[in-house]
Amino acid sequence: MQGVVPATPLVDLAHSQPSRLRRFVLILDRMRPAHRVAAFSAMLVALAVLIYLALLADSPARAVPFAIPWVFVAAAFAVADVKVIEVHFRRESHAFSLTEVPAVIGLFFLDPPTYLLALLGGAGMGLVYLRQAPLKIAFNLANYAVLGVVMMAVFHVVPASAGIPGLAEYLAAFAATTVATVVGAVSIATAITLSGGAPQYRKLPDMLQFGLLVAMANTSIALVAVTILWASPGALWLLVIPVSTLFLAYRAWVSEREKHERLELVYQSSRILQHSPELDVALVALLDHARSMFRAEIAELVLQADGVDHRALRTTSLHDAASERLQPVEEMVIDHSLGALVSLRQAGFVNLDRSPGGRTLAGRQAMVAPLVGEGGMIGLLTVANRLTEGTSFGTDDLRLLETLANQAAVALENGHLEQSLAELSRLKEQLRYQAYHDPLTDMPNRAHFTEVARTRIAAQRPGEPSVVILLLDLDDFKNVNDTLGHAAGDELLMMVGERIRSCVREEDLAARLGGDEFAILMLDEPALGRAVAVAERLVSVLGEAYPVHGREVTVGVSIGVAASSGAGQSADELLGNADVAMYTAKGNGRRQFAVFDPTLHAAIIARHEMTHALSGAIARSELLVVHQPIVELASGRVVGLEALARWRHPSRDLVDPEEFIALAEASGAIVPLGRFMLETAAEEIRDVAGGHGDELWVSVNVSAVQIQQPDFLDEVGEVLAATGLSPHRLVLEITETAMFRDTAATIAKLAALRSRGVRIAIDDFGTGYSSLTYLRRFPVDILKIAKDFVGSGGDEGQEWAFTSAILALGKELGLTVVAEGIEHEQQLERLRGMGCELGQGYLFARPRPIGEIVFAPSHDPSRRADGAPLAAASPHARPAD
Repeated sequence: MQGVVPATPLVDLAHSQPSRLRRFVLILDRMRPAHRVAAFSAMLVALAVLIYLALLADSPARAVPFAIPWVFVAAAFAVADVKVIEVHFRRESHAFSLTEVPAVIGLFFLDPPTYLLALLGGAGMGLVYLRQAPLKIAFNLANYAVLGVVMMAVFHVVPASAGIPGLAEYLAAFAATTVATVVGAVSIATAITLSGGAPQYRKLPDMLQFGLLVAMANTSIALVAVTILWASPGALWLLVIPVSTLFLAYRAWVSEREKHERLELVYQSSRILQHSPELDVALVALLDHARSMFRAEIAELVLQADGVDHRALRTTSLHDAASERLQPVEEMVIDHSLGALVSLRQAGFVNLDRSPGGRTLAGRQAMVAPLVGEGGMIGLLTVANRLTEGTSFGTDDLRLLETLANQAAVALENGHLEQSLAELSRLKEQLRYQAYHDPLTDMPNRAHFTEVARTRIAAQRPGEPSVVILLLDLDDFKNVNDTLGHAAGDELLMMVGERIRSCVREEDLAARLGGDEFAILMLDEPALGRAVAVAERLVSVLGEAYPVHGREVTVGVSIGVAASSGAGQSADELLGNADVAMYTAKGNGRRQFAVFDPTLHAAIIARHEMTHALSGAIARSELLVVHQPIVELASGRVVGLEALARWRHPSRDLVDPEEFIALAEASGAIVPLGRFMLETAAEEIRDVAGGHGDELWVSVNVSAVQIQQPDFLDEVGEVLAATGLSPHRLVLEITETAMFRDTAATIAKLAALRSRGVRIAIDDFGTGYSSLTYLRRFPVDILKIAKDFVGSGGDEGQEWAFTSAILALGKELGLTVVAEGIEHEQQLERLRGMGCELGQGYLFARPRPIGEIVFAPSHDPSRRADGAPLAAASPHARPAD
């Protein structure tokens, strides 16, 4: 049902205790279609057993004038199933059987156990004769079992009368067949829906309208037969003449109608081939029309390969799948039986396992007609698998197929004269397709997605399923682009698109909106059970490793789910709600999903307000620079400072750097913030008094966004010129991720900076995706060992393995190494013993304004940079910033 999304929070829906109904829906959604149908068949059998035991187990046998052997009734059931009659009703083709005739006669003359034996035995023989699939046979027998016990339960409500059946028993028979018709239609619609087909429940009124009409007619014939059998069995032959006359008249009418339809097909096919500007489009329309007229599952046209370097081309129309146009195939599949027809160049009937184009057939009868032009055979036209089981194609069908093949052959030869028009039209279609599809993943793009969402929301009606959007944003995708390159990122996006398509149904719309952002449009009930199940599956499937350029890459996904509130809502608003939910999922730790709740909007507004406040923080003098000393471990002498940004918010006091630096990166405010840090740090280090001033250097963190700015080199030069700071006293700290973004341009800029005397440091070395090959290519002076690799100070070798390796690497490459996160004396002593030159951390000083830093004398390595003894530092102090 479609309705308004409730105002209560739905974010924790996936983690709350599910109801029994929701658990059942989730279980069904995860099962394969065949398994769902098998489970439904088992439920029908259980229902039949329960009804039988409750209502029919003790039913007495009716008194009958003579016994009819159950084998006769079973044979009648088998014949009724096999000999299906087709009726054209309201421009549609309906197939029905005379099953109600033996069913009603059996109600009067057989006891319940014998009745079920005759029904299931005869129906089973008929289904096997029709060569139905095992699962379909199982479902049909289960359905027959339910219908049989339902008919007997309704019929046995009326007590048997003495002598010839009366009005009450006639009405009971009509009631029994009516109830059985309704139950059968519902169970068949349910089975089709569970098997993955389009939901059939809206078609039930039309199905019941025709089905009840047939059931009433068959029941009337059966009751006449029962009355004659009861009163005078010898007079039963009197029914043969009127019934036979009725069916002969109907067959004559059907024959005339089919002749008219065949003429109509020839006329329509001629119009299709003559008036379509594109030949491939005309062939698809022709095959669709032919498949509909012959009531077949497949119609196929294969064009013979033209020359040694070309492959055969297959065009196909399918009953239950999309058509295909001129798809290349290696060669036509021609077996022995088909080869005879090809050599004679005439149409004929064949039984094929595979069509000439290589498609698997059901093994039922097929018709094949060669397409013969002036230069010889140019292709084969095939129609196969009659949809109405138990029937086959006739000679009239074959003659009609020959006519179509001749028309197609003429059209194909004439089509060469119109090649330029076809190419122009195809180019137009291609341009339209490109305008609505992403060229990388071949998925619909944002324009297509928004247009379809707008249409579906406008068509939404109360009581129908809601339009739901799932907005997907990959986690850590930038790391892949930055470390492996954009080609690897593109390959990853294509694989992500394939996995997304595998998690949705055909009626859902999966699109790539841009970058690493995808979206899914679907219909769901207000409880969002299916949307939540799909989101859970996507988080799991997209989180699995991807093989990219010989490496296994793992990314996560954050998903926002939002449901429409009615036809008055815009597509942009619904997409915005999904975006809010998606950012909520990211804020909750990523690799999960969240369902939109109106309260989430307040958090997004707060984030925007914080971003806006940050953009003016520099002008309002709310940003300040603090420094943490970098110490020579052997002497305790301060040789450098790392400049760190702090934001004193007017209403929140100090804001966590991790929070506002991330906002600055996302909003672009990192560029003016970086400029402020460079200028302030350079000015403050220039003004440091004492003997340390000439040699003391300052280290400033630089983001990837800053490096990518076209004027970054000029900016650094201007700061050095304005402050008068010597270039060798400036160190720019860059993360591994920032270094490997736009590699060629980054190398060129860093090399230019080094040529001017500025030194380059890699911050948090060892935590990114670096490789030795890249490290040798980049102009680097300093490696800063991430605090994660600085051990506790004990003797455990494994804790210090990475530190030792990085120190050896730095020595081999001639680089200075700085250990970060030194917090207690044991770490200091261990690093000194390993030959580490420099370090920083809370053991020496916390970040503070430059005026509060005390530069320890070179002969006193036991003093901190803030004047306190080293022993005063707590081993449990917070990690260095």
